[in-house]
Amino acid sequence: MDRRTFIQELRVPVLATCAICLGSCAKDNEVTTPGGNSTGGTTTNNFKVDLTKDLLAVGSFVFNDKIIVVRLASGNVPASFVALQRACTHQGTDVNWNASKNEFICPNHGARFNTSGQNIGGQSTSALPVYTVSISGTTLSVG
Repeated sequence: MDRRTFIQELRVPVLATCAICLGSCAKDNEVTTPGGNSTGGTTTNNFKVDLTKDLLAVGSFVFNDKIIVVRLASGNVPASFVALQRACTHQGTDVNWNASKNEFICPNHGARFNTSGQNIGGQSTSALPVYTVSISGTTLSVG
């Protein structure tokens, strides 16, 4: 069998496998707490957090597949929270919140970001995008 025939015969199985993989990667936009509880969400970057259940202590955080939200101060006002893109701007690895250093750290290559999203060290040269936080009653919304 020549190379062209071989590639043509593999085309359909490879495309089917890619379609299955892409379908299994699609997820709902769930909010997850560090303990693993999910609070559901939509299929956009916007999500809501119930402040009677999550983000109760300064330094606590929740995240979904795209955004991480951290409580920086007491009080249920937008300035007490920060919401940033979870994917590091270097290679897309999810950043982690380090409460003791008050910074976001990429475990892949050590990029570090402050609470404004600015790069403060490591291989990334771009800031993490910041999302708007709003609060209505006890519901925090990110958008």
